[in-house]
Amino acid sequence: MSWHLFQFDPQYVLVVAIRLIVACVLGGIVGIEREHTRHKPAGFRTHILVCMGACLVTMISEFAVKAFSGVVNVDPTRIGAQVVSGIGFLGAGTIIRHGISVKGITTAASIWAVACVGIACGMGFYTAALLATLLIWAVLTYLKVIKSKMTIRKATLALTIESAEEETLDVSWEKELKELGLSVESIDIARSGGKVVHKIICSTGSEGNPDVQAIAKRLMNISGVIRVSV
Repeated sequence: MSWHLFQFDPQYVLVVAIRLIVACVLGGIVGIEREHTRHKPAGFRTHILVCMGACLVTMISEFAVKAFSGVVNVDPTRIGAQVVSGIGFLGAGTIIRHGISVKGITTAASIWAVACVGIACGMGFYTAALLATLLIWAVLTYLKVIKSKMTIRKATLALTIESAEEETLDVSWEKELKELGLSVESIDIARSGGKVVHKIICSTGSEGNPDVQAIAKRLMNISGVIRVSV
């Protein structure tokens, strides 16, 4: 069983430690940005663990080649390829559907990218890992600022519409609000005792305050609507 004792060589242990530490640091850089923007489903620790885990998996492939060379046929790229495709389930867990809006896609993408950085660290490809980390961090940090400046500021409005469920089954709230000059951002629906409550977040096409009384009056004219609060 002496064929795998090379793993205890001090120089080999140092290489393994350096790769794992670099993966933790680079994953943490991206994770700090996500934590700072309060993306709770996947923040600082999550990105570190994903990056380090991907690094470890890649080193396992390298170890297998050295340890089992001549004994079994080992493809060093196979496990790494499974990381790239398999990390998607973790990214999917950060995507949250809130009404008609979807949040967390950017965080899911950063998790996938961090996994690739971890693979690069596991391979000892530090230059690519470092450059990729800097680019990921720059995209998440600075393009967000540019995007916010490019986005037109809109006034937001929170509506709560209580109605009889049977009478409003065919009502398209998105269509009704669009006719009032409002764009639906998200809808939450709660049902109880034959009644349904829609909590709707809308936005206007300008910074001006919408005429809430006119909006409430128009919605109250819809058959089946019991109460509208803004």
